[in-house]
Amino acid sequence: MDDIKEPSGERSMTPEEYHEYREEMTRKKLASLMAHWQWYLLLGVVLLILGIVGLGILPFVTLASIAVFGVFLIIGGGILIAVAIFTKGESGGTRIFQLLLATLYIIAGAAMLEEPLLSAQILTFILGGAYFVFGIIKVLMGFKVQNGGLVIFSGVIDFFIGVMILANWPEWSPWVIGIFVAIELIVAGVSFIAMSLGARSMKNNPEFQV
Repeated sequence: MDDIKEPSGERSMTPEEYHEYREEMTRKKLASLMAHWQWYLLLGVVLLILGIVGLGILPFVTLASIAVFGVFLIIGGGILIAVAIFTKGESGGTRIFQLLLATLYIIAGAAMLEEPLLSAQILTFILGGAYFVFGIIKVLMGFKVQNGGLVIFSGVIDFFIGVMILANWPEWSPWVIGIFVAIELIVAGVSFIAMSLGARSMKNNPEFQV
């Protein structure tokens, strides 16, 4: 396949040119997926296994997630400090705000690493509260939109998840975050597996050769 270069931007693309460009990019991505479907399959299997194993060690997954989040906060705080110090053209107020926010990130990240159990309890409470509140909002929105039955159903589910988490807090704190992470890994793994198997079928089908 001939490579296609993104327009240089010296002139505006016509709608037809933009459509052709998008189609060509899609074909190239599809060709790459079909050529490397084995790696996507491997990634999907690994994620699926990690998710299934994670369901059996939920407290560990929760604490590991808290630790990773804490590290990310500290790294983000460090980057924000660098931005505040070295970025040109920022006002003094903006720099002070960035430094204060960076300090908050670093303190929060360090606290998560120092007190992972307490952090899990706090995040679990926030998670339960978020499900509770957004569940109510979804239900109210569902009554205001046309054909909002699905929105209402989703809101009711979110509401009851929030109620269950809050009613069993803090006893559920060691595993609530872990189960969300494990389920996310399982869903991602199944998605990659399905995508890779679909790409393999397309690769073997002459109609989809790109």
